[in-house]
Amino acid sequence: MTPPLRVLCVCTHNRTRSVMTGGLLKRHLTRMRVDAVVDTAGTMSVGEQPMDPAVRLLAKRGIDVSGHRSQLLDHQLVEDADLIITAERDHVVWIAGRWPAAFASTFTLPEVVARAEHVEPRNGGPVGEWLARLGAGRATALDYLDIDVGEIADPTGQSPTVWGRAFAQIDELTRQLAVALT
Repeated sequence: MTPPLRVLCVCTHNRTRSVMTGGLLKRHLTRMRVDAVVDTAGTMSVGEQPMDPAVRLLAKRGIDVSGHRSQLLDHQLVEDADLIITAERDHVVWIAGRWPAAFASTFTLPEVVARAEHVEPRNGGPVGEWLARLGAGRATALDYLDIDVGEIADPTGQSPTVWGRAFAQIDELTRQLAVALT
């Protein structure tokens, strides 16, 4: 039996963007019958509750993250992940700087979706082969400091309208990613 796909969603505090990305991606993958484990982590915070707007927006979709507590990204989480999705390019650089081998499987959410438009969907095949196609011709981790790969802006401290836009963007991008991962 093939093990489930393991996806790790990363942002800074693991209280907003990674929580919404993880919840929505898991929902879309489940609906598409992709066997997957989706986890989340952050680069800075431990033991914190998700931001209230994230909890409320996800709850409207029937996704309960009220019991979530932020966890710090570590070697084991990176090692266990087949695919790492980040909110910002700085997260990609941060991960690649600590775990260079993980760069090949680490992308911002907008970047992975944009790159997936130019390759065939995974079609249930080995995720490593799909990632190799996805990463063909990709810039190096150091180049990420100077290029635009697409990012998810942090809505923390912003208006409900900004939160709604961020949520809608993450929802659409995770839906597209789930299609590519089928």
